[in-house]
Amino acid sequence: MTFTDYLQTQPLLRVAVALMAGITAGDGITEAFPALPAWSVWLWYSFMALCLILELLSRQHPYRQSALLFMAVFVGGIAMIDETKRNTVFPFSENEMMTYEAVVISEPQMRGKTLQCDLALTSINGKPLKNAVNIKAAILRDTITNDWKVIVLGTGLRAQSIMQPVRNFHSGNFNYVRWLHIHGFRATTFIYYSDWNTANVSLKPMATLDRMRLYAMQQRQKLVSRLRLSKDGDQQSAVVAAMVLGEKHAISHETKEAYSVSGASHILALSGLHLSIIYSVLLLLLGRGFKRRWLSQAIILLTVWGYVFLVGMGASVVRSAVMLSIYSMCVVSGRDKASVNALSLAALCLLVANPLCLWDIGFEMSFMAVLGILMFYKHLYRLLFRKSERKQHKNTNGNRMSQYLKDGLKAVWGMVSVSVAAQISTAPLVAYYFGRFSCYFLLTNFIVIPCATLIIYLALAIFITAAIPPVNTFLLSFMDATSTLLNNAVRFIASLPHASLENIHTSAIEIMCVYILIAIACIVYSHVRKLGGLIRKGA
Repeated sequence: MTFTDYLQTQPLLRVAVALMAGITAGDGITEAFPALPAWSVWLWYSFMALCLILELLSRQHPYRQSALLFMAVFVGGIAMIDETKRNTVFPFSENEMMTYEAVVISEPQMRGKTLQCDLALTSINGKPLKNAVNIKAAILRDTITNDWKVIVLGTGLRAQSIMQPVRNFHSGNFNYVRWLHIHGFRATTFIYYSDWNTANVSLKPMATLDRMRLYAMQQRQKLVSRLRLSKDGDQQSAVVAAMVLGEKHAISHETKEAYSVSGASHILALSGLHLSIIYSVLLLLLGRGFKRRWLSQAIILLTVWGYVFLVGMGASVVRSAVMLSIYSMCVVSGRDKASVNALSLAALCLLVANPLCLWDIGFEMSFMAVLGILMFYKHLYRLLFRKSERKQHKNTNGNRMSQYLKDGLKAVWGMVSVSVAAQISTAPLVAYYFGRFSCYFLLTNFIVIPCATLIIYLALAIFITAAIPPVNTFLLSFMDATSTLLNNAVRFIASLPHASLENIHTSAIEIMCVYILIAIACIVYSHVRKLGGLIRKGA
């Protein structure tokens, strides 16, 4: 099967591409014509409905039917992004002092003389809001009274300040304004130290899901305290909290930089790697305990989504959970579990829920990484090993040792193949957004992936054995040693000569050209491979 033939077997990929193209076009239209009337959204939806009706009436013309379907999806993308962007406009009057009530919805962080946190406004000038408005706030600290120390996750505040529209303060290709809009923030503010006080704030204006998320994050902070390691291991504790519970605020800039230079940043964000480890543990415990496969998968998925809820339902972990849910449904239905179709379905679900996430770096990186693994892993693996190879039937000690050695080499080469496959598809994005390429990513993955797996296993054991202090203490010591090894190894790799290529400047068009060249190379490879097969058959 050639590369183009393979794409024909993945219809949802084409639908996902049409939706992404529609969202991109809609974004360009709304930027070019910001004063479009509100009824334009319904005009787009009406056009989409017309395309769908015509598609249903064109069953005898398959090509026309396909074109109308893709046109409907394309126009639907324009309508969705138009409607979504209308909900991100600045809802306040600039330079107007206002009094409001709010609740702290993130863990406050000290930045110089200010305390930075996220607020959900519930009332303005004494009038309750119908829907809470999320803002980024910087509160000036009073270092004499230290009143600011009472501000924690979930604290209610009554304050007054001037709201400002979100603005870009970052150089490079990273769009900070769009990132804030993706995550639901619509304004920023600076609060003077005497212009706030704690208050009992009603959470009714907050959406039910947001209230649940706030409660889950409060419970997460209690679990983070259980993972505190030795007094000298602040960064070890911070890395463990990030890898297990998604709490990254305590990680220092130096540690983040070391992980970025070495190519290990993906370990610090809850993602598919972390959820797949938890999924594997649950599958090992429950997979054979039920005669009905759907029952075990249902229990596993409920547990996985409970974990997602517990860690605060961050964007990256929700993406991974959606993909894992689709994978689980494929397991139950007996369909191809790891396919571009399944990946495309996950992308469609997330884009329909929030079209703006198309520009989320985490969304782009995670989906491109999985797409790269699906597209390139098998071909890279077959450069050294064939999956069709059979084990020898002889049962001598020598043959067993040889087989063990071969299995070990296969495992090592499998990890190399996965790392290279993911790197091929994500390296252009990393260069575009961060201007960096990590040269020792293979060496890094050989260290961080086993350590991350062990740390997650240990964290689960620590939570289970909380009522058995001797065992719990031993496991914490073991985790301390593992996280220390991980941090030291990452810092060592980051300190090696030429650990990364820095100051790479690329444009969006150049990155698109790189991906087009990669696609062309795939097509050429598939045709060469097919031609080689025909030559071998002819010989």
